[in-house]
Amino acid sequence: MKRPIEDEESSCASAEPTESKQAKLASDSNNDAAVAATGNTRNCTINRRRGDVKKAILMLMYSGSGYYGMQRNTGFDTIEGALFDSLLAGGHITEEEYLSPGKLQFQRASKTDKGVSALAQVVSMKLNLSDADSLKADVNSRLPTQIRLLDVFRTTKNFNCKARVNHREYAYICPSYAFASKSRPIDITYRIDSTQLELLRSCLSRYKGTKNYYNFTSGRPPGDASCNRYIIDFTVGEPFEYRDAEFVELRVRGQSFMLHQIRKMVGLAIAIVKGYCRLEAMDAVFTYKRMDVPKAPGLGLLLNKIHYGAYNEKYAAELGYSTVDWDRFEAERSEFKSSHILPEIYRGETDNRSMLEWLRTLTMHSYDFDRQDGPPTVFKQQQQQQSEQPKQSEQDSQSEAASSEPNSAGALNTGS
Repeated sequence: MKRPIEDEESSCASAEPTESKQAKLASDSNNDAAVAATGNTRNCTINRRRGDVKKAILMLMYSGSGYYGMQRNTGFDTIEGALFDSLLAGGHITEEEYLSPGKLQFQRASKTDKGVSALAQVVSMKLNLSDADSLKADVNSRLPTQIRLLDVFRTTKNFNCKARVNHREYAYICPSYAFASKSRPIDITYRIDSTQLELLRSCLSRYKGTKNYYNFTSGRPPGDASCNRYIIDFTVGEPFEYRDAEFVELRVRGQSFMLHQIRKMVGLAIAIVKGYCRLEAMDAVFTYKRMDVPKAPGLGLLLNKIHYGAYNEKYAAELGYSTVDWDRFEAERSEFKSSHILPEIYRGETDNRSMLEWLRTLTMHSYDFDRQDGPPTVFKQQQQQQSEQPKQSEQDSQSEAASSEPNSAGALNTGS
């Protein structure tokens, strides 16, 4: 039988280590102690990747506060950056793999933008899983407390955590006063009423099905087929109290989402409930007409779940692999949400007035460029001023001509 090809880090040539290997083992030991003492992660040469190197699934949750999104970006703090720093510091990946994640067959299930949190995120890569529990404990000991590794386990060698997703579920948590009528003052004591909740549910229900979302992202022409997205459902739960404020949580499930799509879906719903535009805008926005759709703040956006139903049924059930099942971590996720995510949202609303400041910009949107009765925008104001300038110039010319003509008494009109 042909011997399977192994990773360079996991192959072994003989039972007795050569002199160079003995030196390497000693170097690894010294580096391990050095990292423990100094916390240096970038110059680490520890290699714990010998042995059972397999494709692995890592289930994560994190608060995005203070991070510039999920994806690694040189010079910025990101969730992936913190994860790779911890893996390198623990010797679970090499320096070369740290710099070139493609060597690990690394993939993320979803991107999250700056400040966006996740109670369910998945990445896949090749790791030494000979002691997965120790790997999990070691990585968590090195990660910031606002990033947690829930589980790590083996998967099929060709598993792609992005391609295998059946659908994604996002939540948007915001203060109830975001939906208060534009005609009334708002503050933290505001409580949403049943009429507004029903109008909100009516707005959100209209997103269901397959529609073209070119108006909900940027840089896409009307009718661009790549903007077609399937929304399974969009719901809102009952209001809940947190400290001295009331919040509502919106949840949307879909196969995939575009840049800014969810924040604009929420922004348009808020504008309708507050009375800045009519409910008919929910239909017009999906026609081949460019519309001005406000984008809600990113603070309350949360990746809530990533579903792998088909993978769980086919591979977990039939071949004995572990399932990507978030329900078994419900207690940990609920506690993390209460201790890390809700406090950040509350602080952002009370200290930085994130939603309140954004609500003040709603008057700057027209929502529909063809409407004559919509709120003015800077663009419309400029157009109106430009159209009025020729009229004013014509009136000034007529006035000057009239002032130079003699009046009925034969004297010049002096304008008195």
